[in-house]
Amino acid sequence: MRAKRSKKYRKLMHQYELTFGFHEPYQVLVDSNFLRAVHQFKMDLIPALERTLQGKVKPLISKCSLAAIMAAQPINPRTNNPFRPQHLPPPTILPLRHCSHNDDDTPIDEVECLLSLLCPNQDTMRNKEHYTLATAEPVALGHDDVNSDNPKKRKHAESLLEERNQKAAALRSGARSVPGVPIIYVKRSVMVLEPLSIPSEKVRLGVEKSKFKGGVEAALDVISGIKRKRDDEEEEETTTKTTTSRDRGLKKAKAPNPLSMKKPKKREKPKPENQGKTGDKQKSRESQDDGSNGQNDAAELNADSSVKKKRKRKHKSASAKAGTEATDTAHGQGQAFDE
Repeated sequence: MRAKRSKKYRKLMHQYELTFGFHEPYQVLVDSNFLRAVHQFKMDLIPALERTLQGKVKPLISKCSLAAIMAAQPINPRTNNPFRPQHLPPPTILPLRHCSHNDDDTPIDEVECLLSLLCPNQDTMRNKEHYTLATAEPVALGHDDVNSDNPKKRKHAESLLEERNQKAAALRSGARSVPGVPIIYVKRSVMVLEPLSIPSEKVRLGVEKSKFKGGVEAALDVISGIKRKRDDEEEEETTTKTTTSRDRGLKKAKAPNPLSMKKPKKREKPKPENQGKTGDKQKSRESQDDGSNGQNDAAELNADSSVKKKRKRKHKSASAKAGTEATDTAHGQGQAFDE
């Protein structure tokens, strides 16, 4: 059960942090009834508060609460000052919260003092200092004659106790009316953290709705920004297309490709010393060229003359044929005779 309660309190304080800006160490205003209940149930003040609020705490007591505690104590006859109560921790554990409600700094009623600290301005109704209220139901004091045999004393003590109960109820109801005030109270030796009050819940819902609206508006802004970017990009594309089409329509004289051009040969200027030599060399080269050209021409003529023309064949007459045949036969007989 303690684990479930601590988890619940942790979530509750997280809501106070998100909605009202609470942070550690939490400032806790304690009243006189709370200190009496803690002492009565033998509880450690700071560890118990840290377990309840799930974080580091800084307990504080107002000057008017301290005056109310000391006023309820009997007076020491030696010093004419009230005795220091046992349920009041030392200032190192429970420092004093100075409050000035009037010019002469006289203390006022404890409930009015605590409510003024929780909500300084009644118009804004805001817990500016992020205080947490720690209170408890009033306990019968040592000098109260609640169990007295005298009915008058018993009745007077009961009336005082009822008055303190009314003041405690008024303190808690006044703290609930201020949004953003966590309330701790002691009930049967257990510290309890009250859930969010109705005004605090309304503020929390309003903050969540505003965050939701802000998130939706931010999302819409992002979407509209994306659309604007797209429109701008489209406009840029159209402008670039128009400029490129205009550039294509105009024909400009282009330079030749330097890679396709033939590189010019570098001519070295002859030195004055070698001018005569170069002239002789050129003449000898020219004479050689002329000789070679003449030889080539002669060779070409010889080649043309060596080529014989094709002789046309002439037909012989009949008498000539007979004469040639007779000579051929006589020549053949002579060769046979020789053999």
